[in-house]
Amino acid sequence: MMACRLRLHQRVSFHRLINQVLFSSTVRLVGVRPTCCSPSRDFAAVKSQKIQPPKKKKRLDEACLERYQQYSRTYIQSWILQGKVHVNGRIVNKAGTQVSDKSVIEIKAEIPKYVCRAGHKLEAAIKEFGVDCDGKIALDSGLSTGGFTDCLLQHGASHVYGVDVGYGQVAEKIRVHEHVSVIERTNLRHLTKLPQLVDLVTLDLSFISILVVMPAVVKVMKTDSTLITLIKPQFEARRSQVGKGGIIRDPLVHKEVRN
Repeated sequence: MMACRLRLHQRVSFHRLINQVLFSSTVRLVGVRPTCCSPSRDFAAVKSQKIQPPKKKKRLDEACLERYQQYSRTYIQSWILQGKVHVNGRIVNKAGTQVSDKSVIEIKAEIPKYVCRAGHKLEAAIKEFGVDCDGKIALDSGLSTGGFTDCLLQHGASHVYGVDVGYGQVAEKIRVHEHVSVIERTNLRHLTKLPQLVDLVTLDLSFISILVVMPAVVKVMKTDSTLITLIKPQFEARRSQVGKGGIIRDPLVHKEVRN
């Protein structure tokens, strides 16, 4: 059989070429002319090019959380549903919409007072009970995004120790605040001490009774401290009193829990 010589000194069979095109890296086909083979046969030289990895996409709400770390997931998802988030100039109202890293994302919403809505709950309690936070050292347990802590700081607290059993939920604004100590992956009932005793304690706990954590809380409180707690009846009532879906509709049970 007579040998054939190809330009670029590269010889590739037709089937191998097809496999490279379909299953390998990006290729560029260069037409060549055989020097001594049958004119009815065609050949091609293959020159590999650098592979460009596909641009990764992610959910719109996740992209917003990365770019706007000062806001909570709750705020972000609410704004998306309200049509206040624009992607490349167009309104997108589905949190799961896939967007690329190069997408221009704008949030056209009123800047919230606190990093999450929990701050408004604590603000109402502070006003209702006339709590003075100015210059106080506080413990905020059930830190989560940091709404209570944000509220305490804006009402004059000098330092806040934020405790949470979870990890990575705290808004960046709170995490880097010079007057906040974030203590994550810590169950409050196992808390033994803090660098200093606190004047004020706020509790926003889930899946655990306040009574269970109080022995640990008392150890870090001054004798004249103030305690503000958000009561969630489904975690305080007896199991027999909790209805389907963890909802308690009986006002008598609500009253019993409060007392």
